[in-house]
Formats: sequence, C-alpha cells, structure tokens
Amino acid sequence: MTERIDVLHVDDDPAMADLTAAYLARELDAVEVTSVTDPTEALERLATGTDHDVPFDCIVSDYDMPGMNGLEFFTALREQHTHIPFILFTGKGSEEIASQALNAGVTGYFQKGGPEQQQRLAHRVGDAVEEYRTKAIADRYSTVMEALGYPIYVVDETGTFQFVNEAFAELTGYSVEEIVGSKPGLIKDDEAVAEAENRLGSILSSSGPDVQRFPVDIIPKEGEPIPCRDHMAVLPYEGEEFEGSVGILRDTSDEQRRREELETKRRAVDEAPVGITITDPTCPDNPMTYVNDRFVEMTGYDREEAVGVNCRFLQGPDTDPEPVGRMREAVEDGESVTVELLNYRKDGTEFWNRVSMAPIHGDDGEVTNWVGFQEDITDFVERERALERQNERLDAFASIVSHDLRNPLNVARGRVELARDPNSDPHLDPAIDALDRMETLIDHTLTLAREGQTVGDPEPVDLAANAEKSWRAVSPGEAVTATDDPTGAAEPRPTIEVDAERDVMADPDRLRNLIENLLRNAVEHGPDGVTIRIGDLESGFYVEDDGPGIDPARREAVFDPGFSGAADGTGFGLAIVREIATAHGWEVDVTDSAAGGARFEFTGVDRPATAPAIE
Repeated sequence: MTERIDVLHVDDDPAMADLTAAYLARELDAVEVTSVTDPTEALERLATGTDHDVPFDCIVSDYDMPGMNGLEFFTALREQHTHIPFILFTGKGSEEIASQALNAGVTGYFQKGGPEQQQRLAHRVGDAVEEYRTKAIADRYSTVMEALGYPIYVVDETGTFQFVNEAFAELTGYSVEEIVGSKPGLIKDDEAVAEAENRLGSILSSSGPDVQRFPVDIIPKEGEPIPCRDHMAVLPYEGEEFEGSVGILRDTSDEQRRREELETKRRAVDEAPVGITITDPTCPDNPMTYVNDRFVEMTGYDREEAVGVNCRFLQGPDTDPEPVGRMREAVEDGESVTVELLNYRKDGTEFWNRVSMAPIHGDDGEVTNWVGFQEDITDFVERERALERQNERLDAFASIVSHDLRNPLNVARGRVELARDPNSDPHLDPAIDALDRMETLIDHTLTLAREGQTVGDPEPVDLAANAEKSWRAVSPGEAVTATDDPTGAAEPRPTIEVDAERDVMADPDRLRNLIENLLRNAVEHGPDGVTIRIGDLESGFYVEDDGPGIDPARREAVFDPGFSGAADGTGFGLAIVREIATAHGWEVDVTDSAAGGARFEFTGVDRPATAPAIE
C-alpha cells in the first residue's frame, strides 16, 4: 500500500507504544502512528469525525488499562464508529478474552510478544486498512449505483449469476433469489448469450478494451423483450485466474422509441408531398440549411446546389416583386406569411409556387430558424385562369342568348299574336306554343350557364326555410306538411315533409333554384298525391319522393342537358341541379327512396362551425 496509513495506538505503557510504532513504520510503506495512554483521550480524539470521516484508518488497543479496558473502549468506540478496523493487542492473553473480543466483533486479536508478533500485528493492520478502504469504496460505488437505479449483475467464471440488485430483478420480473445461481439464458436467447461471451472474450484478450458496450434484448419473466445496453467489464483478478464479470444494464426502450419517432419524422419531412426548406437567419443572407426530396424534384436543383444559398435564387424576370416584399417584411418582423409567386426551375421553366414561411423560436424567444413549405400550384393557377376564361365565354354566351336571340324571338311572337284572330289560320296556335317553348329553352339555357359558375362566398343557409320557400314557388297554396283526408273524397295533392334541422354553407338563391328544380321534377313526373321529403345527412342532405323512381340504367343520363322523361320537358332541370351542386363543390348521387321513388343525395356539404351534430 502506498497511501499513508494513520494508526491510533492506545497503550498505557509508553515503551510498548514506541516499540509498536517502530515496527509499524518498518513493516508498512507509509504509516503515521499516534500513541495515547488513556482510552478516554482516544475517544475524545475520535469524537469529531463521522462514521466514514475519521482521522485514523485503524485503532490498535491494549486490553488491560486503568479506568477502561480494551473491550470497554471498543464498545464505546462502536457507538459512534461502526466500521473503522479495531485490533486488540494485549499482553494479558487468555482464551476467555479472545472469545469475548471476537464475539464483540473486533477486527483482530493478538498477544504481545517478540518481533514476530509485532510483524504479524503490522501485517494485520495493513490488511485491515486495505479491506476497510476497499469496502468504503465499494459502499460508495454501491450507493451511487443504487441512487442511479441501474440494474447491476455479477457473473462468476462459470457463467452463473452471483449477484444482482433489486433494479435488475425489477427489470427482468424475476426475484433476486430466482436469478442468483442461474445462467444468463434465463433472461437472454441463445444469440444474445453468444454475443455476451464474444464481448467478454474481447475484454480478456491482450489487445481488447477494458469495457464493452453493446445492445441486448432482455427477455423478462412476462411481456415483450426489453431493449437494453450492456456495459460489461471483468472482475479484478491476479495472474491468469479469471474470476468473472460485472455489468450494468440500461433500459433503452424510451431511447429507441424516441429514435424511431425521430426517424419517422425525418422520413416524413424528407418524403413530404410539399417542398420543405429550413433556413438559418444567424448566417449571412439567411441561407437554406436543409431541403427535402420534393423541393429537389419540384425545382430541379439538387441539395448541393440549394443548401447554403438564399431561396430567392428561384425568382426570375417575371416574378412579381409584391409577394417577394411581403416575405421580406415577414422575416424582418418575425411573423408567418403565405404568398403565391412565379418561380423558375433549374431548366428555366416557370412554375407557380405557394410559399408558407414560419419562424422557429429558441428557448430565449429569438428566431433560430425559418421553415418554409413550397407547393407547386401551377395546375391550380392554370385551372383557375381557364375557369375565368370559361366564365367570360359563358357571360358572352348569356349575353348573346338574352339579347341577340330573345329579341328576334319576341318580334316573331308579337307578329304571330297580331296575325292571330278568332278566324285566323289554326296553324298559328302551334306556332305560338313553339315560340313559348323556345323562350323556356332560352331561360333554362341562361340558368344553366350562370349556375355553372363557382360559388365563391357561401353563407349559412337554413335548409328547412329554404325548402319551404321553394315549395311555395313550385306548388302555391300547398302546405309544407303531409295531410290525410279520412273521407277519401278530396283529390290527392302533392305534399312535402321537411325534416332538416341543420344549416348548410351555400349561396341561398342557387340552393333555392336547386331545390325548386327537384321539387318540380318530382311533381311533374310523380303521381297526383306524390309525397316529397327533405332531410339531413351526416355530410349533407337529401331530397326524395315516393314516385315511380328512376331506372338505374338511366340515372347518370338524367343529368345530361336535354334529357327529359316528359314529351314537353326541356331536359335542363336536373342538369341545372348538378351544375349548382358542382359549383358548390358537392357530390350528387341518385338512388332509390325507401318508398321506391327517386332519392337525390348531396354530400361534401360544409356546415357552419356552430352547427349541432346529428345524433
């Protein structure tokens, strides 16, 4: 031992104390002996330290001393210091004293004698101090390990568990008693056991590391395998006699779960259907530090070309400076922004880009990064422009129909009316009917052209109230309830039942036109006493009747302009219904009602935010 040993020697014979100090100094590498003749003084010297903080590493005491013998001194000492080594070194030896000393728990017992006894005492002091210090270190490590809560194990040279702590038992689900004495195969599969043996062999090799760290799945008594990380080392040994290994396990379930979540998020960002960029405003010119796969695909620039530069490199000669300025102001103010602007790919082709930017703040509230979402909306912009051109053509068409066709039609109708008198040619009446039909066709054509325009600003509409107004327009004077005539004398009349409690987001006038066309279609094609019902669906509403229904083979055709089931029909009514639904973004399907009639279902209908849910 090279570390200094401090020994307190208590002996009422100063000559013997000096002799013992001399032998201790000769036999031990570094020793400091403090000699006192009175046990009471020794207790006073020891009174200031705690159990693990005393000024001495070992106590050597005589037995036969005035006022207090060695065992009484030992008993008083143990009231405060329970671990410090205590060796009884007495000239008054007897089996009785030896028995009492050993039963009391002294570290060693020696009778005084010649040089050999002094040497034996010195060696026992050295061994006792080494054991004491080793135990103190072990206790400290044990305290630390228990405080950390890590599962700890010790396996002997035969591969048998010699020790596991409570944390290890808790991890595996086995008790300490079940594990100690068993083999690692209790908690590992064959592959994991072989892996641990290979790692141990690497440590034992002359060129191997002192510690091996490797993943291992622990198979608990119940439940799924637990992913862990094993930190393995060998127990200290001398020569070639390997004594076993020690290890600490760490449950990496949370770590693995976080790693998998992080990998999922990374892949989600890399493979997102929109371009994603991250910039660093702390660097000059706020360059991009990350771009995902979709950005590369959308722009034609690979990562090496995009990372490290500002995203303005996508702008070109026809890029509108107004949205660019709004993005610049948002960055300066640290606020989110969304703009649409014309950008250019690497090959020079144009594309419309919807860019959304948002700041990422650090713990101190400062903007550390900007994240950008870039969506190629070229097809959307082109469709929007095509729709604008179509609406312009429709407006022009409506103008032609309403002015250039209606005027000569009105002239022709007026001339025929002037020519007609009670004695006029009977062929003029059919001519008047044909002109009336032409006017109806013009009205419906105008309606069809106008209803096809997209609804831009829908508002909450009371479906029930709208249906009642539509019914009064189609069948004036008829009640909005079903009525029964117990006598059966009255002629059957069309009736309507409205069971709609939810508002819909729609253009109220165009919704009324849609419902009127369906009501009129049901009245015209149904029996005299047809009953029509209007009610809510989870994602829209329905209009149905108990009439003859629609042949399944003809259900798609009924929406075609000009298709009519009546000889005098224009065939525009249901075409207008579909155009209005499409303009709202709704889907319309035709099916059978419970009574066998026609049922029109409208889905994809938005509701006001405060609309009550259907039970």
